[in-house]
Amino acid sequence: MKLARKIRNLRKEKGWILEELAHKTGVSISYLSKVEARGEIPSPEMLVLLTVMLDGNVKELFKLAVKEKTEQLCNIISRNYNLREMQYYAI
Repeated sequence: MKLARKIRNLRKEKGWILEELAHKTGVSISYLSKVEARGEIPSPEMLVLLTVMLDGNVKELFKLAVKEKTEQLCNIISRNYNLREMQYYAI
């Protein structure tokens, strides 16, 4: 959730509320809330848009996004592997 925290901090540094960022980017408030509060990882295009609007560092935010997405995928793979292993031993 470091990416979510970074995006929220950049927005707050500009003194904007979610509604202002939504208006400036054309993105819904509910989507921005998912990104900031629940850690939804934006698409690359959306991440660039948010970064540019918030005067952030594109490279830094992309690194955070890749790291978080990789962690999510590793968790999914790990869970699936454990489920298959449990099914194998159940037979």
